Amino acid sequence: MTSLFACRLRAAVRLAASTVFALAAALPVAHAGLFSSNRNGSPAGVTLATWNIAWLMTPWTHEELAARCVRQQPGSRERALPCTPGRTPPPRRTTTDLDALARHADLLRTREDVDLVALQEVDGPEAARQVFRQGWRVDCFVQRAHPQKVGFAVRDGVPYRCNGDLTTLDVDGTSRAGADISLWPGTPREVRVLAVHLKSGCFTGKLDRSFGPCQRLQQQVPVVEAWIDQRVREGVALAVLGDFNRHLAKDARFPAGPDETAPLNVIQAWSDQQPPGAELLRATDGQPYLPCDAEDTHNQYIDDILIDRRLADRNRNRRFARLPYEARDQGRTLSDHCPVIWSLRP
Repeated sequence: MTSLFACRLRAAVRLAASTVFALAAALPVAHAGLFSSNRNGSPAGVTLATWNIAWLMTPWTHEELAARCVRQQPGSRERALPCTPGRTPPPRRTTTDLDALARHADLLRTREDVDLVALQEVDGPEAARQVFRQGWRVDCFVQRAHPQKVGFAVRDGVPYRCNGDLTTLDVDGTSRAGADISLWPGTPREVRVLAVHLKSGCFTGKLDRSFGPCQRLQQQVPVVEAWIDQRVREGVALAVLGDFNRHLAKDARFPAGPDETAPLNVIQAWSDQQPPGAELLRATDGQPYLPCDAEDTHNQYIDDILIDRRLADRNRNRRFARLPYEARDQGRTLSDHCPVIWSLRP
C-alpha cells in the first residue's frame, strides 16, 4: 500500500509540474516584466529621463551633410545642416566621444534604473544606437528629414507601443513634431508619454510679444494642452518630457490668461484642472540647478519632466536626479545638456 501510494504521489507531482510549465511557456515573452511589483504587492513605478544629445548623428552623415550645409536653419523636410555665419556649427564627434556618451547611457540603465529616455536632437535610430547600445531599444522617432529628431530609448523588457507623431506641434514647417509612446499598454500600469522639443528663443516673459520665437511657442502650447486633456479624458496616466526651451520655474508663477488659443505662459495653460484631473507636477520644481560639467554656465533648467495627478497619486515616492558627465570626459564633445531623471515609485 505504501509503495502504491508513493507511485501515485510521484505521478501527481509530475502532472502538476508539467501543467505549470505549459502555462508558463504559453505566456508572451514580450510581457515578461509586466507584473513586477514592489514588496507590498502594488504595481511597480516607472523611472523617466530626458536627454538632448546636441545634433547626434553618425560620423558619415555629418560628413555628407556638412559638405553641403546651408546658411539658414533647414526646414523640417530638408535633409541638411546649417552653417550660419557667426554661429557654432553642429559638432563633429569622434569614436572616443561616442564611447563616452555610451558609458553615460549605460549608467542610466545600470545605476539609475531608467525605463525610458526621451531623446532630442538625435538623427533617428541609427544615430541613437551609437550611444544606446546593450540593454536598450531605440524607437518611435518622428518622421522628419531634418537631423534634429525626437524619439525614445526604452529599456529592454519594458513593453511599449508607438502612437505616431504629434505632427501639429510643427506649427510652421521648421519646428519639431512630438513623439508619442505608451509604456505597458493595455494594463493598469500603462503610462502615455509625449516627448517634446519646443521652439527655442522665448525662455522667459509673456508669449504674446511681437517676437518670432514667442509667437511660435504660443502656437505650440495649445497643441500640447489638447494632447494632455485627451489623455485625462481617457483616464490614462501621462507624462510630458523633453527640452521645453523655457525656464519653467519662472513661467509657473504667472497665469496663462483667459484665451486657451493664445496663452500668455506655459505651465498654467496645461495645469488648469480643465478637464478635472488636468493637473501637472514638475520634476525640477524646487530643485537646485545641477551643472552638467565644470564648463556649464547655465543656472536654470529647460529640460524637465511633467506628470499628471493620476500618475503622481499612484507613485508618491518620487526621486529627482541629474546625471552630470564624468570628470574624465571633460573637454570631449558630448552635449550642452545632460539627463534629467525622475524616479516614480508607489
